[in-house]
Amino acid sequence: MVLLEKNVAFAGSDATFGFINTQNQTIATSNLKNRGVISDFRAVAATTQNFFMLSIGNPALLYKAEQSGMEEVYREEHPDVFYDVLRFTDDQFGIAIGDPIDNRLSVVTTLNGGQQWTKLTWSQSPKLEESESVFAASNSALAHYDNKLWVVTGGSKSRVLFSDNKGYKWQDLATLPLAQGSATQGAFTIAFYKDQQGIVLGGDYEQPTERKGSGALTFDGGKTWQPIATDKAIGYASCVQYIPNSEGNALVATSPNGLFFSNDQGRSWQQLSDKIYHALLFVDEQTMVASGNEKITLFRVVKK
Repeated sequence: MVLLEKNVAFAGSDATFGFINTQNQTIATSNLKNRGVISDFRAVAATTQNFFMLSIGNPALLYKAEQSGMEEVYREEHPDVFYDVLRFTDDQFGIAIGDPIDNRLSVVTTLNGGQQWTKLTWSQSPKLEESESVFAASNSALAHYDNKLWVVTGGSKSRVLFSDNKGYKWQDLATLPLAQGSATQGAFTIAFYKDQQGIVLGGDYEQPTERKGSGALTFDGGKTWQPIATDKAIGYASCVQYIPNSEGNALVATSPNGLFFSNDQGRSWQQLSDKIYHALLFVDEQTMVASGNEKITLFRVVKK
């Protein structure tokens, strides 16, 4: 899901996409099947005027939706192609991150608002360990603040990769104190409040109630990370976001264990609901949208 002019745009399975009017709480859906597209979409992004959606699997298809219609702006074919996250940091620069091909992370960028997209060469792309990858759980394995980008990995190794030059060069910033070593473990989601305070959540999605190694906090831009205490953690989580205008103190996270809230910068968590969601988005400090299997729910945030 992504914010588009105070409304929420989304895309999902069977080439379906849609728009939610958060004011009158109506939803409109469509799909690309009439164009012969049968792809599933997991990554979405937007500028102030256009909505973009990126498919998973081979071929990777990136579409731009505008008033004149839907346009394919990027296509990539490879047996191992699989894109996990899509983001615009402003109306001109956008970036997509995908699974490694030959142990190199897939990185595609645009500098002109999504009209043209260019993939980094193999030698330019960050090198990953064997069986290290990026998770597509909620389109939130990448965070940004101004021109700074952070990407989290999982699998055989769980790390934070950092770029401050539009994704052309990447730094191995830190190894995370999260569960790692198998294909189901690692960091799944990252969020930053400004450029120093951040959080990663993840764990092991095959052991969602295991709290050890499921989250960590940083207060120095991602250079060092403090594990969240096991008895105060959530367990496996797929998406985390800061509540707007909370000065970095309040957060919400989605998990197979339910919907969770923190009011102490992510150090401890309490369950808000036992309903299962995979991703969430704040429209503003009073409005949140969460999505799960065949459901999208609009929440009104009430301060106590």
